[in-house]
Amino acid sequence: MISGKQLLPVLIGAALGVGGWMYGIQNGGGSGAVSAGGLEDQLRIAEEEIGMLQKENESLRSLAQGGGEVSIPAEMIELIEKDYDLEFLSTPVFHRIASEELGYRIEAAIESRMGPQGIDDRNEAFQRIGWLRPEDRLLEQMVAIRSVGALGWFDEGTGDAWVTERFDLKNVPDQAAALRLLVRILLNQHFPAMAAYPGDDLARAREALHAGAASGAETRFFARSAQAIGFVPMNENGAAARLLMTLPDFLQGLAMFPAVEGKGLGDTLFVKGKEAFAEGMRNPPENTLEVVFPGEKGRGGKLSIAGIEDEVYLEESAGYLGLNLWVAEMGDVGLAGKIAGSWIKDGYVLFADGESSSGLVWDVAFESEKAADLFQAVALDRVAAMSNAGKIPALGEVIETEGRFFRVVRIDQEAVRFINAATRETATKGFEEL
Repeated sequence: MISGKQLLPVLIGAALGVGGWMYGIQNGGGSGAVSAGGLEDQLRIAEEEIGMLQKENESLRSLAQGGGEVSIPAEMIELIEKDYDLEFLSTPVFHRIASEELGYRIEAAIESRMGPQGIDDRNEAFQRIGWLRPEDRLLEQMVAIRSVGALGWFDEGTGDAWVTERFDLKNVPDQAAALRLLVRILLNQHFPAMAAYPGDDLARAREALHAGAASGAETRFFARSAQAIGFVPMNENGAAARLLMTLPDFLQGLAMFPAVEGKGLGDTLFVKGKEAFAEGMRNPPENTLEVVFPGEKGRGGKLSIAGIEDEVYLEESAGYLGLNLWVAEMGDVGLAGKIAGSWIKDGYVLFADGESSSGLVWDVAFESEKAADLFQAVALDRVAAMSNAGKIPALGEVIETEGRFFRVVRIDQEAVRFINAATRETATKGFEEL
C-alpha cells in the first residue's frame, strides 16, 4: 500500500497535471475546437477535481509529517473476535492524525462517496424542503459532527480507523473508543458497503446498524470497567454537545439516529446471540423505518416523479427518518411518529427552475388516506411557516413569498405533494402523478 509520504507528491503532481490540462484548453490546446458550453463544463469539472485533490493533500499532510500507524494490543482484537464470533479478514489498521487534519480527511471521504456536486445539491435541496436554514452549510456541519472533540473516526471508504494525537490507550475512554473502531472495521470487512452510493435513506440505515452495534460494544466495555475498577465514564466531549445544540433539528436527528435507534437494534441483535447477530448483518435494514421497526418489511424505495423537463440535479428519498424529522420540527413529536410510521415510500427531485434558481417537488405515499390527511395538514402548516404567509393556505393554493412559490396538492387518496418552486408556472404545473 502506498504510504502517506509517497502519496502526497503523487497528489500534488496530479493536481499540477490537471492544472496544465486546464491551461491547455484555455489557450487553444488540443486537436479540436471546444464550444463555449463544453469549455465551461470542462473547467468546472477540472476545478472540482483539483479541489478534491487539495483536500486529499491536506488530509494526508500529517502522515507525511510523521504521522503513522497505531499498534492495537492483540488481546483487544481477540476480545472483539470472540464477542462477535468473527475473525478479522486482514489486520485492522489505525492511523494517527492531527486533530486539525481530521476534518479534512472526513470532508474528502464525504465528497468521495457522494461526489463534489452531490453534497452541494443536497445542501440546496435540504434548504428547499425545509430541513436546513438559509445560513446552514451541510458539508461543514457534517464534518463538524464527526470531528469536533473526537478521539477517532472510521473511514468506510478505506475500512481503516483514524485517531488523533490525543488518543492514548492508557486511558479507559480511549480503550473504549478503540474497541468501537475495531467493531466498525470487523463489521465492514465481513459486511462491506455497496460500491456505489445506495441513496440517503439506505445509507443512513446501514450507518445506524453498524455504528449502533459498535456503540453497544463501547457501552459493554464501560460496564465491565465499572465492575472491575469502579470507572464510570464522564461526558467529556462538551464541545460536541454544544455544537449539536447549534445545529438545525434535522441534523441533530441524523446525528442521534445511530446512537439511539441504531444502538437499540444492534443491542437487540447482540443479545439474541451470535447467529442472530450475523443474520441481522447479512440481511440489514433496507431503510430507516426497518431500523426502528425491524419487522416492517416490504416498504420503502424511491418514488419517481416524471414530467420534469428541465435539468434534474438530484433525485432522492427522505425516507422514514427524513419525514419524521420534517414533521417533528412543527412541534408534535407524537404526531410525527404516527405519520412517519404510516410511510410507504417517497421521492423528491431538485431541478433547474427559472433563469438561475431551482425548484423542488416532494411526493410522499402513505398506508392510508387518514395518514395522508394528517400529513397534508402538517404540510399546509409548514408552507405557512416557511412563507411567513400569516395564514394556512388552502389545498392547491399557491403562496408566493420573496420570489418563491409554495404549494401542497393531493395527487392520490394516499399521497401528497409538496412544491417549492422559483416560478408560478412550475408551482402550478401538473407533473405526472404516481
